[in-house]
Amino acid sequence: MFDQLLKRLLQGEFICEVSDEAGFRYLQDPENAAQVDAFLTRLDYRLSGTQNRLAFFAAYRTIDSSARSDIRKVFYQFRIELQPVVEWLDMMMSCLNQDTALSPGDTLSFSGLLQVIEQNQALADRLQTFAKFKDFASGDDSVKARLEKLLTTLQKWNYLNLANRDTLIYQVTGKLDYFYQALQFIQEHEQIPVEQGETDTIQGSLF
Repeated sequence: MFDQLLKRLLQGEFICEVSDEAGFRYLQDPENAAQVDAFLTRLDYRLSGTQNRLAFFAAYRTIDSSARSDIRKVFYQFRIELQPVVEWLDMMMSCLNQDTALSPGDTLSFSGLLQVIEQNQALADRLQTFAKFKDFASGDDSVKARLEKLLTTLQKWNYLNLANRDTLIYQVTGKLDYFYQALQFIQEHEQIPVEQGETDTIQGSLF
């Protein structure tokens, strides 16, 4: 467990109840967390958690030139993910007919979403707009194919976990808690930090 968690954390993965329930419970134990943090310290990392403690990840202990380079890469990727994830969250509120955005642990049924979207042209049109994002472009214009592309891309980005392959039930992962945290940071600072001086600002907030 210890070695596997370290490897995943150092690869930039988020450990949450959805993606790895056993690993998440392991890290919730203060003694285990301290041991993992002690090992990460040797590599100039630290064990960190999202603001609501719904996911664990490896953060930089100090921000040097190498760390700044890595952080810029993370935020460039976040820039790619930002708009489509926000639009997906907004669309899911409409599909599920709810006033609150998705949270880690929430479930999404492919068949349920497909039925709702096929019966609502406005939602079908919104789904089609995701084609403007390179990672969501589909060679098939059907609603089913577009929905498959949407969910599989979000799974690839680790916002979703395929909980049941037979019934195509997806669960929202703890990475979404980090997304909300990063989004709040961007709103407060009115920018995505990518320059050298700006990365120092985020050390205590996100890394």
